Amino acid sequence: MKIKTDFLLPALVLFSTDGYALDLLFKPEFSFKERFDDNVRMQIHPKHSNFISTLSPGVMFGYLADDNELNTRFKWNELIYSSDSALDFSEKLVNLSHKYQGERLKTDLAASYAEESSINNQLDPTVIDPTQINEAGGVQLLVPRNTKSVSPTVTYNLNEKSSLQLGYSYQDVAFDRAQNLINNINYSDYSFQQYSATASHAYTERLSFNLTGAYSVYESANESPGIGLFNPFPFPVPLRFYQTAPITTGFSQKSTTFTYQAGVQYLFDEQTQLAFSAGIRDTTTDSTQFTSSSNPAPELNSRSSLSKNTIGNVFSASLARKSDWGDFSLSAGQQLNPASTGQQQTSTTFSARGRYNLTERLSTGINANYLLSESISTFSNDTSRSNNRTFITLSPNVQWRWTPEINLDLSYSYRQQVYESNNQTITGDSVQLQFSYQPQINRQVK
Repeated sequence: MKIKTDFLLPALVLFSTDGYALDLLFKPEFSFKERFDDNVRMQIHPKHSNFISTLSPGVMFGYLADDNELNTRFKWNELIYSSDSALDFSEKLVNLSHKYQGERLKTDLAASYAEESSINNQLDPTVIDPTQINEAGGVQLLVPRNTKSVSPTVTYNLNEKSSLQLGYSYQDVAFDRAQNLINNINYSDYSFQQYSATASHAYTERLSFNLTGAYSVYESANESPGIGLFNPFPFPVPLRFYQTAPITTGFSQKSTTFTYQAGVQYLFDEQTQLAFSAGIRDTTTDSTQFTSSSNPAPELNSRSSLSKNTIGNVFSASLARKSDWGDFSLSAGQQLNPASTGQQQTSTTFSARGRYNLTERLSTGINANYLLSESISTFSNDTSRSNNRTFITLSPNVQWRWTPEINLDLSYSYRQQVYESNNQTITGDSVQLQFSYQPQINRQVK
């Protein structure tokens, strides 16, 4: 057997043994983004705008074999803000993916680790009164967020038309909170794990059905130092005679959810697909709130526990079409998501995406998204309504494939956020230019 390799970079090595070939891959990546944003912190009254520079070197390596493949990607995002140096951050991202395909058995494994800026990924509203958002508090601060996740799945084809898939996913989120962080309690560490089983059946070549059952567990806890008032006398006195003492306030919460869904997929043709699924969820939440102090005063030491059961709907729908001229997709959904506010959130989403190829190298597109986020809380001082919000984004864009290795993207984004607590509207605009370079690897095996 003769093996011939042709590289744009010395980035691929090919090994071959009797009846088994293994390709080792190494692919460097690089991108640079320059973004202008007039409201990075999403304030009601922004004080200034920013130019944000993002340098993103990375590398992908792995292997390709006859029946399985492994990809590991390392990426570094260096974020530099022109007017907010306190937001500068170095993000580290690691992603691993492994796939195996046998005659009947298929396995997938995805794992990731990320150290990210909360300004970029923290979608949970974490300030009780959005009118009080300022340069020093709430979600406006940079709080490093560390995320670890793993999700293996196993799919077994019972026959040519039916299959069974078993899945598991685990996510752990932790924040590097400063001791003097305002609303520290709202940057709460949490873990989320889910077990699922899906049975699928292809009724015809175009029509298929599926049934899914899932069980998930959400856990969150946090505590924050503070100052409390107490009566130092054994008899009632006016408030002005009260004294202060250091206290610790906190909570712990655990939610379990059973979800049942039925779905259908239909292929109109090779380019157009419709998918829909709907079901119900049953969530039981147990939470504990406490206040403790080294001072034995009863005003400074308390504990309360609450339990709540909620039943809700879940659904997802999508329509996608691809063709030579471009592609478009429409989707909608509702599901229960973990959040860093110590409680889960019901998210209702609608999105639309379209892309039109002007030439072989030039294309234009538009993305639109709508999010309605509603918190589910069992806390005695229920602030869930204050955290409810709608978030809308609209982003037209242009992409130019300069060379096979270099792409240029120009986009504009409009953001609008409205909190239910005060009906205040927050808007933001940004313009972004992205340069990306990815060396191409050509190979030919004879």
